[in-house]
Amino acid sequence: MNCKIEMLTNMKMVYMRNIGPYGGRENIEMMKRFKQWINQHQLIDELKEFGIYGVPQDDPGKIPSEKCRYDLMLMTNRDFSKDQMVQTGHFEGGKYAVFTVTHTTEKVNLFWSQLPQMIQNNQLNMRQASIMERYREEEGVCEFLLPIF
Repeated sequence: MNCKIEMLTNMKMVYMRNIGPYGGRENIEMMKRFKQWINQHQLIDELKEFGIYGVPQDDPGKIPSEKCRYDLMLMTNRDFSKDQMVQTGHFEGGKYAVFTVTHTTEKVNLFWSQLPQMIQNNQLNMRQASIMERYREEEGVCEFLLPIF
């Protein structure tokens, strides 16, 4: 599987968080709520430019699945600090290796199972940060962003 290298800049962002098992129904429902919130606040330009990022915050091998945090994030310079539906923060950019994957359970599981080999094959030097998912306009496809030096 081939990858492309991308530099993400430091930016303000908004996010929603779910605590519970990754891949669960709650995360799918949160994505629906987040997309509705984006539409209500007319952030379509930001959505088209940056996409929605899914950020698993914990290692389910080390943290009980019911305590795993999963964030959905959108880059925006607009201030939503008083909005009760989202939280705000700052995204630390950096260099990422981007892999595009068909968004099915089978293909995503295959990506994760082949990840160590892909890191080695592409000679990627990983840095300590979350591997992120990015969802853009194209349905049925997601991108995995691996933080690298």
